Amino acid sequence: MATDQEIRRGCSLARDPVQAAREFHAAVSQPDGAGLVVFFCAPTYDADALASEMARLFADTPLIGCTTAGEIGPDGYVEGSITGFSLPASECTAASVLIHGLSDFNISRGHDAAEAAIAALAGRSGLPLDPETTFALLLSDGISTNQEVLIASLQGRMANLQMLGGSAGDDMHYERTCIYHAGRFHPDAALLTLIKTSRPFRIYRCQHFFGSDTRMVVTEADPVARIVSEINAEPAGAEYARIIGLRPDQLTSARFAESPVMVRVGGEYHARSIQRMNDDGSLTFYCAIDEGVVLTLARRQDIVENLDTFFGKVRGEMGPPGLVIGFDCVLRSLEAEHRQTKHKLGRILSANNVVGFCTYGEHYRAMHVTQTFTALVFGSTGAA
Repeated sequence: MATDQEIRRGCSLARDPVQAAREFHAAVSQPDGAGLVVFFCAPTYDADALASEMARLFADTPLIGCTTAGEIGPDGYVEGSITGFSLPASECTAASVLIHGLSDFNISRGHDAAEAAIAALAGRSGLPLDPETTFALLLSDGISTNQEVLIASLQGRMANLQMLGGSAGDDMHYERTCIYHAGRFHPDAALLTLIKTSRPFRIYRCQHFFGSDTRMVVTEADPVARIVSEINAEPAGAEYARIIGLRPDQLTSARFAESPVMVRVGGEYHARSIQRMNDDGSLTFYCAIDEGVVLTLARRQDIVENLDTFFGKVRGEMGPPGLVIGFDCVLRSLEAEHRQTKHKLGRILSANNVVGFCTYGEHYRAMHVTQTFTALVFGSTGAA
């Protein structure tokens, strides 16, 4: 019978890409072969050297990955590393489809990619897709503004398969994020991977922000660029600063992380996080935004208490996690740094076998969300 030790997690802090690849390979190698290896790496590595060595080491193994805005390894939060995991071939079959040119994306290309992935996995496993045993993992270019269309088009062709994932990062430079597939790093791309497993799993979303009574209306916006120029018919940056009790020159990434705005969709509040204030006083968002949208200023719960409670729920439903694939918004990391609680969050992540990365946005079912921790939890083999 399979055991939790057959899911292997690994991390290398080596700065040299060849050494890092070799240390990671040694940590996650499966004695009887891996059905899938997933890695998340700092953007500071020489991409060509890292890709070449990873392709050589994992020549006969399905291997996918992306760049990050921070990594989550077996010991919690880490930076400048390669971290990831492997699933044994005895309990995992996977098929991936790369989507090029995300900046020029259209819905039909998403439909084609989903159908190609479904056909490939069905061909390899010889069985029809079952949502009880199959899920979708999506990694995408983090500086693309097409995630909403991408996710909707993919989910629309995958019926009731659960999907989650994250937007790749580049340490908050917002210049170039990359997806790894077939021996190369690809900018302006997304990667859909369908994974069939015999291990029980479930996807979750954790959010420590909730709606308040303070509301505002977007009165001028460029939805394609995700830029809001006016809020309440006033310059967006100045009006947002006034509402949270600051001057515009006090708006920083940490302030945006601590005071997001939210929208209500389907009876639930979802964060619409602000990425930055531009020179003209407008605000650039991480998610889609449009004129007429009513925004609610968020109220927060203690992020450490919230995450601890979340994993208590997970353990109650799934038992001790065999592995948690975690997609953690980079703004959560920034908030934790500002409040000097990041080490506490890291200990909780480590205690629950989380491997993942800090993202520029999370993919949860058919939505692109921010300031959340989304996760796929593998239960212990044989768990109900």
